[in-house]
Amino acid sequence: MNNHLHISLEISAADAGTFWPGLPSTKSIYEIARLAQTQKEFAIEVYSPDGKIEPTTTSIRIAERKPRNSPFAGKTDPRTGVRMPDFPSDKTIILANLEFPIKGLTNLEIRPPLDTDGTASVTIGFTSQHGHTPVSSFHYLSQAEPLKIDWKDPWNTQFENQNINRHNRHPLRSFLYVEPRQIRHEILLRPRDLLQWTDQSFNAWQPLTIKRRKQLQETAEKFLRRKNPTTIDQALVEPISTETVFLKANNTGFTTIKEHEPIEMGSLLIGYREKYPIKELPQSVTIDWKLFTESINSVPTLIQDPAGPFPTHVMPDFPDIQWRNYLYDYRAPNSDPVPVESTIAAIPMAVLFSFCFGVFFILTLRSKKVETKNKHPILFYSIVIICAVPIYYALPSELRIPLPGTINKKELKEITETLLVRLSAAYEEPQSEELKIQLANLVSRERFNYTVKNLSQIYQPLTSSGNKGSIRSIRDLEIEHADQTVVNGNKTFRIVGKWHSYIEDYSWGQMERLPRETRASIEITQSDNYWKISAFTPLSIR
Repeated sequence: MNNHLHISLEISAADAGTFWPGLPSTKSIYEIARLAQTQKEFAIEVYSPDGKIEPTTTSIRIAERKPRNSPFAGKTDPRTGVRMPDFPSDKTIILANLEFPIKGLTNLEIRPPLDTDGTASVTIGFTSQHGHTPVSSFHYLSQAEPLKIDWKDPWNTQFENQNINRHNRHPLRSFLYVEPRQIRHEILLRPRDLLQWTDQSFNAWQPLTIKRRKQLQETAEKFLRRKNPTTIDQALVEPISTETVFLKANNTGFTTIKEHEPIEMGSLLIGYREKYPIKELPQSVTIDWKLFTESINSVPTLIQDPAGPFPTHVMPDFPDIQWRNYLYDYRAPNSDPVPVESTIAAIPMAVLFSFCFGVFFILTLRSKKVETKNKHPILFYSIVIICAVPIYYALPSELRIPLPGTINKKELKEITETLLVRLSAAYEEPQSEELKIQLANLVSRERFNYTVKNLSQIYQPLTSSGNKGSIRSIRDLEIEHADQTVVNGNKTFRIVGKWHSYIEDYSWGQMERLPRETRASIEITQSDNYWKISAFTPLSIR
């Protein structure tokens, strides 16, 4: 950056002797830092084609190790069987900052401390960037690595070793998401591509200002709208909504750029999204891709449906992105109402009918009035039996009688878990009006808006890419407290419970899946023979 190469190293006390070969032996990290400032030789070296480049600025001090998260630290790679390095146990480190003048140089070589076989003598995990553009993802600096710099466009700066360059190097990509209630088509592109298509100049080092942000958004909406015609089941469709967001690449994917966040145009990415509502999964979706240039004649695409992702690409000779429905056992998310299942006694009709008929015979035989009025009892009973036979066959096989009683804790847990899962399915609906209809199945009319507002905090979480994620895999529900009461004449349960779930988001070719523990106060009421949520208050989210 700014004609300089900045290197910042976090060095453990145990590794200090590797980086400063002339360092006297001592166990105190503070003494190591003091002595390191007197050393002239440092084992990280930078070379140009003309020779070694000496650092112009060096600072050495004690600092706290920067916290970093990795799901792979200390785990065994299932593909290779090799155990990945764990997080360092020491929190206090020596922070060494070096600055090398590299103005006008396009080729560098960065050399770590090397053994006699040319491999690094110490484990160095590293990332790198040019301006705000990542050059490499997280890798290990295990040998001398040549670096080629493009001063006009940081996107093109890269290591000669392709294995350590960032994975998201393609400047133009397309993503098709086939979801239960909507189709999404997303295009990821650089401002350079958009400005070249619209015959405008591009300067990679211009900062993204509020004015440029608005201009880029308007240009993207105008140029990309209707640029890639979409057909669903052979019918040409128009998007119900479009959206343009600004992103930047990182080691895992992409994150949104905040309104006043400083970034240069060369490190910026534009995300354009079109949404198409559907009632059920179609049989086919086709997108006619028309965004090719002289330098870009093969565009990577990703098609994602409920079965998973399918990577492919389009070329001028094969310009269609096509999805076919090959799902054989697909079940749409269920957001139907949850019926009240009362405790029922089932009595076989044959037993009940025989009992009633027997009582009738006993009463009539013992009645003196029947004996005096009916001169011919055999004829009377024959007529009764003849009439009873068709009545019996017209009745159901059993009589089901609801019994009063309370719901036990197991049944209450099942009802609550079913409501939570079906709420997750309802929130799959992308259109606000349709979403209200889905939620009306599960949320009572009283305080509907307030309850839905609280539910949305849980069921529409924001992800790192700036989208609203989905809640999946609700499990391990634990009811900590439950009270039964009557509200407006309806049986009501007030519970405090916690459960585990995952936040999921599929966008811009990446999947975000984060575990979450939610604790909430929930009021569940019996309304019109259905169980509904009448109040919901989040207590904690972890």
